[in-house]
Amino acid sequence: MAVIENSVQINRSPEDVFDYLVDLRNELEWNPDVESMKKLTDGLIGVGTRFLAKWKQSKLIEVECIRFEHPYRWAYSNGGPLTVVFDVTLTPQGNATLLASRFDVRPRGLMQLFFPIILRQLKRAEKQNMPHIKNALEKRGVRNPLMPSTNGS
Repeated sequence: MAVIENSVQINRSPEDVFDYLVDLRNELEWNPDVESMKKLTDGLIGVGTRFLAKWKQSKLIEVECIRFEHPYRWAYSNGGPLTVVFDVTLTPQGNATLLASRFDVRPRGLMQLFFPIILRQLKRAEKQNMPHIKNALEKRGVRNPLMPSTNGS
């Protein structure tokens, strides 16, 4: 088991950050390692929402929302060869939001043999994702109040 923690301050409200990032399909905009992301479940995003994801170095993996506390915290989990729980907390900081991520990864089976190498790559990628997320959100501008948010309000 290994835990990778990162954070970044984003010049957007917690609601804007939450609504954008909790929808994993938006990862296609900011994560260069994502090849596909498809929502499998109907309805609004919340606990139990599932996505089918493909990153450059992975097979298709099902990812499920296991925590949804709008607008301050969410978590996703998968059961791939690298079992991951990705937990995000958002903290208001004036007109900005501090995003703190916790990436808890556990190798299974043969992945345990290669885990030290994979862990270095994951740490690098997760650290690089922070400015990608910040840039994607800050370029988006203010949330359109005519668009429904992911929490149904």
